[in-house]
Amino acid sequence: MYDRYKTPIYNYLLRLTGTVELADDLTADTFLSAFEALPGLRADSAISAWLYRIASNRFKDVLRRRKIINWLSLGDRKDAERLLSANGGEDSVPERELVQIALRNIKPDYAICLTLRLAEGFSTEETAAILKATPDSIRMRLCRARQMFKTAYAQAERGEIS
Repeated sequence: MYDRYKTPIYNYLLRLTGTVELADDLTADTFLSAFEALPGLRADSAISAWLYRIASNRFKDVLRRRKIINWLSLGDRKDAERLLSANGGEDSVPERELVQIALRNIKPDYAICLTLRLAEGFSTEETAAILKATPDSIRMRLCRARQMFKTAYAQAERGEIS
């Protein structure tokens, strides 16, 4: 399980945190928590959804403890795919900074939802399974999150928020 899911979970957490060190720590915490909870896992459970849920919860725990949000970018689907790609490119650094500023103004639940859907490429149904929500609530959350992101990004571009 570790060998199969370590890299995708690490990349997901790296996109959320923006720092290698924190992503490493959270990846280790995720698999430690998964190992401890493994005896209670139902046989019919989707392992990947279960691991992403644990990783998301570990990330939220850090946010609660430290009261920080270091996000990598996402916005429209085309921009999200480009900005959230693993190798990103230096030409997107100013955009990433604006996006980080913008995402500080979005609730973590919305940013996690956007990251799972746009950056990780999970379907609405898979995102719903990971977040233990209905597909309809995920669609609504995504709609709200995109609107909040666009508003905050525009404010960041104008220098109204930092």
